Amino acid sequence: MKKIHEEKVNQLIHSLGLKYNLRDIEIKEIIESQFKFAQEKIKELELEGLTQEQFEELKTTFYFKYIGKLHINSYRFKTKEDDRESE
Repeated sequence: MKKIHEEKVNQLIHSLGLKYNLRDIEIKEIIESQFKFAQEKIKELELEGLTQEQFEELKTTFYFKYIGKLHINSYRFKTKEDDRESE
């Protein structure tokens, strides 16, 4: 991130902290918590040995308000599965 953008983000975080009577570090933790949650859940997924059908039954989409969604692509999973079979 460019320095000017980083400064603007830090100013915004600070103003939110003042508004809600929270420290800047607490505001940053709140912002980052959604991404940490997604990271933990993705790491918990046991993808080894799954068939395409079993993969499609998994909940692999995460929605981030105002940003969009993150999902594990079934095409990409199929490609990895095909690579494992060819070994």
